[in-house]
Amino acid sequence: MKGIQKALTFDPDAVAVDAGSLDPGPYYLGAGLPHVPRYKMKEDCRIMMEGLLTNKTTMVMGSAGGSGGHKHIKWHLDIMDEVAKEMGKTFKAAIVDTTLDKEYLKQRVRKERIEGCQHDAILTEEAIDNATEIVAQVGTEALIKALDMNPDIVLAGRACDNACFAADAVRKGFDKGLALHLGKIVECGSACAIQLPGSKIMRTPMIATLYEDHFIVEPATPDWICTVRSVTGHELYERTDPHIQAEPGGILDMSNVEITQHTERSVKVSGSLWRDDPHSYKVKLEGAEKVGHRCLFITGARDPNFIRNIDWVINFTKQRIIDEFSPKGLVEGKDYYVIFRVYGRNAVMGELETKEPQSPHELGVIMEIIGKTQELAHEISYFGKYGMVWCNYPGRTTVSGNVGYTFSPSILDAGEAYQLNVHHLLPIDKDQSLFDVKIVEVGK
Repeated sequence: MKGIQKALTFDPDAVAVDAGSLDPGPYYLGAGLPHVPRYKMKEDCRIMMEGLLTNKTTMVMGSAGGSGGHKHIKWHLDIMDEVAKEMGKTFKAAIVDTTLDKEYLKQRVRKERIEGCQHDAILTEEAIDNATEIVAQVGTEALIKALDMNPDIVLAGRACDNACFAADAVRKGFDKGLALHLGKIVECGSACAIQLPGSKIMRTPMIATLYEDHFIVEPATPDWICTVRSVTGHELYERTDPHIQAEPGGILDMSNVEITQHTERSVKVSGSLWRDDPHSYKVKLEGAEKVGHRCLFITGARDPNFIRNIDWVINFTKQRIIDEFSPKGLVEGKDYYVIFRVYGRNAVMGELETKEPQSPHELGVIMEIIGKTQELAHEISYFGKYGMVWCNYPGRTTVSGNVGYTFSPSILDAGEAYQLNVHHLLPIDKDQSLFDVKIVEVGK
């Protein structure tokens, strides 16, 4: 029996899934593209929509298409429509539009200060104009607004992961703190569980049962289990503080949570609290701007003298690029960018690295060039590559052969490059009037 079929035998009151994330970076929001294959999304939608035929509970899906913008919603909705037609069925879908009008946002910034989310830069009209699209990450309230329309499916734009799972329970009067914490744990499905040896099912749906003062989490299929360690491990996911999580309209406080083994394959969680923000209801804004086109040169080095003088090599290569392209009227940091990532030396944590530097026996070096056009980025990458490969660094023994090319062609054109330029907190009315919800029929 497939996982979702097994899950439906529990007769769930709500079925939910989080379809998106900002983890893959700003490119997908900026470019309006999904970050999962279409065939896989269609497969998952089919499984869930077939489940609707046996379980009449509304299916809630948030962050449509990965990033929740207009193009992402359309992509996701087209897949659902295709599946419904192949099934010969029609479904009533409530679409929650979380894309915000730029003129509205510019009017807001002219008369008030829109603060950054974990940074000090305020939102500006320039940032709003430069972003290809700006979405708000909605909470349970916007999803409840859609659920009140009694649809078969709620398909939301950008939404808080846990809100997708908590919305129906909050709507029915359950404790909001417990409901959101439940959602936080099961938002990544079986990531909070452990696969038993010999299991052939690579993932399993999660079943969460909410009570007045606690909830129980367990996998739907018997070849997976939940343990205190597997559940608490997910507590640390995507958080700077394991006890506090900011949400639209308040704080999820988990500082007094107790997690215990309930049965051999389930875990009990209690003590989660919701604290309303007494001053305002805020949603996070996300927007990405195009900064150019990207090229990559990826190489590896094992020569001890190259490794010892890697900073010399990088500085030489950067200066050689500047000397070559400055006479052409191109300014580094404006017309193009040169970025180095040295794997084997602080490439992951950067300036936040806490470990003392060590001398590795090999390094992986990525030279990233971002230019106004793909052609310019490619030209600079080509020029910079030979600066790095042929430079006469201190202690060099041979003229060449001091690094190993990873790919052929050695210069990889990576397409458009985006950066997150809107990551701010916008106060809104709690009634969610800012967000439109419309009903469409898929499969009609």
